[in-house]
Amino acid sequence: MATASNDETYLRPVKMAREAHLDGVRGVASCVVFFGHLSLALVGNGWIFNGNGAVCIFFVLSGYVLSELAQRSGLSFPAQVVRRYMRLVIPMLVTSLFAWALLALHLYKNQEAAALTGSWWLASWYKFDSSFKAMVVETVYGVFVNGHSDYNCNLWTMRPELIGSLFVFLVNAAGRTPRIRAMCYILLSVGYWGDYVLLFPVGALLHEYRNDLGQAQNGTAWKAAVFLTGLLLVSAPQIWLHRLGLPAIDGLYWHMLGATMLVAAILNWPLLQAVLGGAVGRLLGRISFVLYLIHVPIICSLTSWLVLNVPPNLATPAAASATIVVVFAVSIAMYRWIDLLPTRWSRSAGRAVDGWLGSRPLVKPDKTVQSP
Repeated sequence: MATASNDETYLRPVKMAREAHLDGVRGVASCVVFFGHLSLALVGNGWIFNGNGAVCIFFVLSGYVLSELAQRSGLSFPAQVVRRYMRLVIPMLVTSLFAWALLALHLYKNQEAAALTGSWWLASWYKFDSSFKAMVVETVYGVFVNGHSDYNCNLWTMRPELIGSLFVFLVNAAGRTPRIRAMCYILLSVGYWGDYVLLFPVGALLHEYRNDLGQAQNGTAWKAAVFLTGLLLVSAPQIWLHRLGLPAIDGLYWHMLGATMLVAAILNWPLLQAVLGGAVGRLLGRISFVLYLIHVPIICSLTSWLVLNVPPNLATPAAASATIVVVFAVSIAMYRWIDLLPTRWSRSAGRAVDGWLGSRPLVKPDKTVQSP
């Protein structure tokens, strides 16, 4: 990571401590997606681990963190756009190259394994011939336009991630006061109602009113109630929600509400912050993006091969155990190359854009911004 001296020209003169517990939340959510997919592959269902709910948590967190970043950064809006795009696309391209290589070498065994496990999810992927050009076009452009991702199914989330990020940067560039920014976020929420992009203005609003939110959640019992309700909504399958007598609306809305409540509770509960911000939480947070991007190709290759070649009575536990070890080992080993270095390069790219444009920050430093 860049040192403070390297970034001091581009950051507002506001001292803000890194919220380690947010890394922990991101890491746990990434593990939920991974275990959900592993469960779908091996036993045909993922009702224990709700990956969609975890994705909603990702988006709320992104809105919150990027709002803070935008209010500290001295980069112009075009520079922030370039920085964000590179921050996403470089890790995507590296992991998509890995997925393409496995397909080109005919190392995916998911179709054959799906016939044994009965997994519709496992049978859904890699039913086409490899094309390097198609992989590159999909990764650097196509997935951001239509959300279609053949080489790595998890890349569908990059479209709302980029769109939501750009809206947060634009609102902070144009809105000089919290009230104006809040109005913009509310209008954005209405425009993207029913879309995952909605969660970015939600996360940004949590950041804008974090102090008011903390005062509203006064008392451990209230925080626990918000957290547990959010946990139920974000993790429960649709059938559970129906049995609880909740309105039969699209489950996505319950996941969105649950993710918002979870993040809101964690932002103001020191006990959860201490747990999630511990050593394990910080480690999971550091490798979360790599783990999220890399695990599906490994499940469709290594995991599937083990299902086919290990005796049937041992196949599921052996495949699950080996996959968990390999995915975490690869994520830790590749963190520097897939996450840390692209972060540095994206910062340099943003500065370079402002150097080329001769840009100055679109927003004056706001001395009222306080550390959350």
